[in-house]
This record gives sequence, structure tokens and C-alpha cells, in this order.
Amino acid sequence: ELEIALDHSNKANSDLQKHIKKIHNEMKDMNTRIEEAQRLASEYREQYGISERRANALHGELEESRTLLEQSDRGRRQAEGELSEAQESIGNLTTQNANLTVTKRKLESEMQTLQADLDEMLNEAKNSEEKAKKAMVDAARLADELRAEQEHAQTQEKMRKGLEVSVKELQVRLEENESNAQKTGKKAMSKLEGRITELEAQLDDESRRHSDA
Repeated sequence: ELEIALDHSNKANSDLQKHIKKIHNEMKDMNTRIEEAQRLASEYREQYGISERRANALHGELEESRTLLEQSDRGRRQAEGELSEAQESIGNLTTQNANLTVTKRKLESEMQTLQADLDEMLNEAKNSEEKAKKAMVDAARLADELRAEQEHAQTQEKMRKGLEVSVKELQVRLEENESNAQKTGKKAMSKLEGRITELEAQLDDESRRHSDA
């Protein structure tokens, strides 16, 4: 019975040793797994730190990018506003340019009309000047002719007055000689009367010439 009990005790001890060894191996394996887990945890912490720093850096870059984007958007809106103003200014300038072109063409047309009127006025002035010169020449010629006619008329007037004096003298002589008519005879009287008639005819001719002049 003791041997059986000893066998059972040895077997139980052997089983216990095996179990202890198994537990020891399991604990060793567990420690290895714990160390691996700790190593992985350390690596994970390191990776997490790196990732966190990278995330922070990316967040900073994101914020910077967002700021740049906002600035770019403000710049874009400002540029769009300036572009709109520039386009409006271009439109206004185009309209002004078109109006100036129309005004220029109108002024050029008016200038051409004024130039044509000026040329016509200059031609008329030239013609008027030539006519005035011709009129002055004609006036001078007519003045000379008038002076000549006046001088001729004065001469004719002197001749007429001279003839009137001669006629009056002859009439006086005739009256003086009427008393002597019977003595001189009819022939002398007829001759004297013929002379008087001739002188009167000459006087009439001179008077008519003076009237015609």
C-alpha cells in the first residue's frame, strides 16, 4: 500500500512538475508576448507621436492652406471686381471713343464745308476785287471822258455864247442898217438875211450838238 501510495505520489509529483514546467513555459511565452506587446506598444506610441506630429504639421499646413485659400479667394474676388471695373471702364472708353469718332467725323465734315465756303468766299472776294479794280479803271476812264466832255461842253458853250454875241451884234447891225436898207438895196439885205439865217442854223447845230453831248 505504501508503494502504491508512493507511486501515486511520484506520479502526482511528476505531473505537478510537468504542470509547473508547462506553466513556466506558458509564463515565459506570456512574458515574450508581453514584451512583444510592449515593444509593439512602444512602436505604436512612437508611430502615434510621429503621426500626431505629422497630423499637427498637416493641420498647420491645412490652416496655412486654408488661410492662403481665403487670401486667394479674396484676391480672386478683388481681381474679379477690378476686372469688372476695368471692363466697365473699357466699355465707357469704347463709348467715349465712338462718340469722339462721330464728333471728329462731324467736325471734319464741317471743316470741309467751311473750307469750301472759305474757298468760295475767297473766289468771290477775288472776283469782287477784280470787278472793283475794273470798276475803278472804268470809273477813271469815265471820269476822263466826263472831263473831256465837260471841257468839250465848255468849249461848245463858249462857242454858243460867242455865236449869240455875234447874232446879237448882227441883229444890232441889222437894226442899224434897216434905216439904210433902201439905200443898200434888196440884194444887200437878202445877203445879210442869208448870213443871219446861216449863223442861226449854225447856232442851232451847235446847240443840238451840245444837247446830244
